[in-house]
Amino acid sequence: MTDTHDSIIRKTLTPLKPILPDISIDLNIPADIRAVLFDIYGTLLISGTGDISLSSVQRDTLDMDRILKESNFEPYFKGCVEVIPNKLNRNIRVFHEKKKLEGVDYPEVEIRNIWKSVLKELWIEGSLVENPEDKPVDLLSLRHELSVNPVWPMPGFPEIIRSLRESGLHIGIVSNAQFYTPLIIEALAENTLEQIGFETDLCAWSYKILMAKPSKEIFRKPLDRLSKLGIQPSQVLYVGNDMLNDVSTASAAGCRTALFAGDRRSLKLREGDKRVKVKPDMIIKELIQLETLITQ
Repeated sequence: MTDTHDSIIRKTLTPLKPILPDISIDLNIPADIRAVLFDIYGTLLISGTGDISLSSVQRDTLDMDRILKESNFEPYFKGCVEVIPNKLNRNIRVFHEKKKLEGVDYPEVEIRNIWKSVLKELWIEGSLVENPEDKPVDLLSLRHELSVNPVWPMPGFPEIIRSLRESGLHIGIVSNAQFYTPLIIEALAENTLEQIGFETDLCAWSYKILMAKPSKEIFRKPLDRLSKLGIQPSQVLYVGNDMLNDVSTASAAGCRTALFAGDRRSLKLREGDKRVKVKPDMIIKELIQLETLITQ
């Protein structure tokens, strides 16, 4: 049987439980909310590392030799793959530096392009049996991500999305992400994004625009779409677990904000970070607490 994205995700991931932090909730509901946009990692998905962060590729629990072979890339010998984490980190860093010189404050990579560069280097160095140039890297990228950053649905997801959508609210996503992020969501929820309740034209993924939060540019597409529906940024609630990337950035884009403090691993209060100059409108510890938007 040929592996697919869906089958790899389903057989690799196992349940995770959130670890509740010691923080008080604040259910002070902003008035006149007509749309809700969500972060993914640490908000709708429990993340074993707390983020999708590609700034530093981790080595823990990583069996790179197996991942390469399962993805149809044969190394000459097992030890040659030990250099891959360093190569990934270096290629990501070089891309970020290049984009910053071009004026992009918070660049995002397309991880498949990074993998292609790394595999090319391995081939030139004689570490791979076959030339990888024409081989797809999607399954390799996915397997690697699932190994270094296991995820699982946060309690209340996807049910809260359906509840909010059925109440008449517009629902979307603004997230630092890669191509596999929506695939993981759909596999775990056993439904497409649309079936879950998301409006795809209100979804913005950092890898598609090569810019990441905390750049507010990532909010442009969904907010422009909502504007055409007569919905202003002040009528949009953004839900995320990071005081800088989520609360401060969404606030700078004109949105109201809810800090999701449902998992200690991913909660980022950013205390002492001078870039964080605002407070969230709400603080929630469970996604179901967003149902107060319906009952207000």
